[in-house]
Amino acid sequence: MIETIIFIVLYGIWLAVAVKYTKYSVLLLPVFFPLYLFKITVLGVPLYFIEGLIVIAAIPVFVKILIGRDDQLLKEKFFKKFLHIIKNFFQPKPRAFNDFLKSPYLPTVLFLIACLVSAVIVPADGSKQALGILKSWIIIPLVYFILLMHSIRSLKDLNTALYSYIASSVFLCLWGMFQALSGSYITIDNRVSGPFESANYLAMYITPAFVYCMVRFLRSFIHNKFETATVKWNKFENGIYIGVLVALFLTVLVLTQSYGGIAGSFAAIFIYIIYERFKVKEKQSKKFLNRFILFILTIFLLGGTLTVVLNYEKFENLAKFDDHTSISTRIEIWKVGYDLIKENPLFGIGLGQYEKRYASDAQRILGEKPFEETRLHSHNLFMEFWLQSGLIGLLSFVWLLILAYRQVYYNLPPNNKKSMIVLIIMLTYIMFHGLIDVPFWKNDLALILWTVLAGIFALNKADVH
Repeated sequence: MIETIIFIVLYGIWLAVAVKYTKYSVLLLPVFFPLYLFKITVLGVPLYFIEGLIVIAAIPVFVKILIGRDDQLLKEKFFKKFLHIIKNFFQPKPRAFNDFLKSPYLPTVLFLIACLVSAVIVPADGSKQALGILKSWIIIPLVYFILLMHSIRSLKDLNTALYSYIASSVFLCLWGMFQALSGSYITIDNRVSGPFESANYLAMYITPAFVYCMVRFLRSFIHNKFETATVKWNKFENGIYIGVLVALFLTVLVLTQSYGGIAGSFAAIFIYIIYERFKVKEKQSKKFLNRFILFILTIFLLGGTLTVVLNYEKFENLAKFDDHTSISTRIEIWKVGYDLIKENPLFGIGLGQYEKRYASDAQRILGEKPFEETRLHSHNLFMEFWLQSGLIGLLSFVWLLILAYRQVYYNLPPNNKKSMIVLIIMLTYIMFHGLIDVPFWKNDLALILWTVLAGIFALNKADVH
């Protein structure tokens, strides 16, 4: 009862903020992403705190649209082209149809439809869980994606949203540092995890922020040959602040002992350095990047070595495929996931059904008892999309990724281009880590991915500069 009263009071305050400062109530929401950990039950349905904040922030946005005070969302290309194609269904103009296909909303709608179907096909005993996943991991994050796309109208707006996310990541890192210094771990393997039950969850939350800060840090040393002394000094000062954040994020990332997070982040950063190396024309910058490539490889080796030293047994287990190790367990998980996809290629197995199907089918598929009888997910982002949302869900996600990466080739103002590259590198990290884990199918991780995608697509709007 006390929790419900607290939620109502805080929601009332947030509604007042959202009505008066509509745009900023959307842009500042990433600060509160970790608060999904707090929930109450309303009419038998769990309500996570962040979900209420997003819904409340959406109310004034859509009310203003309905009464005509803010028609920005209705001016988006997708809606105009959609109406045009419906009107001229048999003879659509080529350009209108092409713009329609390039819109991020179309694959997003297809993904939502695929998830709705996946929720329907779930057996009766799993329908409650499936509907909960549909609400918390699909619909609410998609609502925020639309709100953010609508609210980002300048680079300042984009930076506000990103800084809000960085702030929440810093808070979690400080929590993790406290755990490391005090020894008050909450995981059975004594790894830094913050408030989460798994250290990998903390790694997947903070690593996009680490990648963002690292790219910003590197950029402060590139392309400065023709800048004035004042500009260089300002960049140096900013570099110090960002460098502190980089050190904090990297320290906590190593303490999580997440090989996927460390390898994925450095792979994404390395791609950024290679991109800059072949893009720059100044001889001074090229020399710097050549040296920095060696430096980043050295840091990666040192960071990897430190991670190994912190938990040598975990590293040693990477080569043990026949014992109960992390790598052998993942191989079993992927084998089970692959067979489940072969058995259910079109619709997948339904939302939230992997744990149950793994427990019931793993021994049949593997031909022997698995090392672990239950697993929450398939430890591969693309496999998880196919299993959870079916083939249409997977294809719509891949379609969305293709559209996102295509944004790099568009002619954008210089500052927009720089921000676009940072977001693309963040997305690239998520894809790398997604090869061995699932940095999406969870409340906060889904919100982070949709935040990155919203930033990428919003930068291509004509009025964002």
